[in-house]
Amino acid sequence: MPYNVQNFTYDGPGDSLCYGRQDDHNHQQANQFTIDVTAYLQAQGCTHIHAGPFRSNQPEPANGKEFRWNGANWVRV
Repeated sequence: MPYNVQNFTYDGPGDSLCYGRQDDHNHQQANQFTIDVTAYLQAQGCTHIHAGPFRSNQPEPANGKEFRWNGANWVRV
């Protein structure tokens, strides 16, 4: 199963590798991934968040924060 994968860096210092299962090739879902993960990190108190390159069709990462598409948004698992 392919995954969307993106690394985010933020003040702390810190970084988070985030990923979510790619059910189909949907540009809106892909764009929403960055928006929703950024909002999640902000809610966790992270500041100065920088989203790295978005990569689709990747293998499941061994580590990281997993998100799931709920039909409207990506939510942390």
